[in-house]
Amino acid sequence: MKPTRSTALIALLTLGAISAAARGEDVYVLTAPATAELAAAAQQREAAQAQALAERRQRMIDECVANHGYEEDCVREVDTELRAEGARIIHVRPPQ
Repeated sequence: MKPTRSTALIALLTLGAISAAARGEDVYVLTAPATAELAAAAQQREAAQAQALAERRQRMIDECVANHGYEEDCVREVDTELRAEGARIIHVRPPQ
């Protein structure tokens, strides 16, 4: 009996379903220390990103003030620009 296209297609689909099921059974469970290490690493990464953003924001404000001389306008302009880039702005001190 000669295999037809539909038979070959069914065989490929079955093979794909079997391999997908086999991959789905691979479950990794992290131990408590490993989970704590991952959480600590994520917190360090977030803190580093926040620090880098704060430093960049301050540099942008300083540059704007040096070029234009109005700090209030520069703060507003820099915050608007950073928000447009998708950054989350966190003010260290309340607006005056």
